[in-house]
Amino acid sequence: MDLCESGNLRRWWLFYFLPVFLLTNEVSLQETVVGFIGGSAVLNCSSEEPLIKIQDIRVRWSHKDQYVYDIIKGQVSVEEQDPEYRDRTESFPEEYLSGNFSIKLNNLQHTDAGEYKCYIMEESVIKSVELSTQERQAIQIPSEGTKPKPEMIVMFISVLCTGIIFSLACLSKEFLTSLPMT
Repeated sequence: MDLCESGNLRRWWLFYFLPVFLLTNEVSLQETVVGFIGGSAVLNCSSEEPLIKIQDIRVRWSHKDQYVYDIIKGQVSVEEQDPEYRDRTESFPEEYLSGNFSIKLNNLQHTDAGEYKCYIMEESVIKSVELSTQERQAIQIPSEGTKPKPEMIVMFISVLCTGIIFSLACLSKEFLTSLPMT
């Protein structure tokens, strides 16, 4: 089997580059937010459909089995809010009608880390945000001569170069075989 035949070349590209492309591009339906202990983090949640009436708005944020934040008829409701989040959460009411139901969690604690769910009731949609909390550390400047290693970029470039070289070899073979023999 000659890999340089056009059908084989297409299959080779598909099976060789598709897995590399998928490995080098992070595909995630869940957003990840990093926040520092004692700081704040905005957890994003937005509606795909613009909401026309403020009284239609019903959104609930939860973390584990705790209620973090409720927006009912365009108003913040803390009746069922877990005490752990009281006075540490806020939202952006001026953004509700445009479909933005993001919340800001203040004074982050280690226990805040994990998956948060935003349930937009009118759409029956649950959006997830992963919050990662870290201790604030002093910025360290790498010493001269040390550089970060971009392994994924290097791998992608090497695979791309291999593919280009292989394609050029196939094209030159096709070109040489198409020349009339004298």
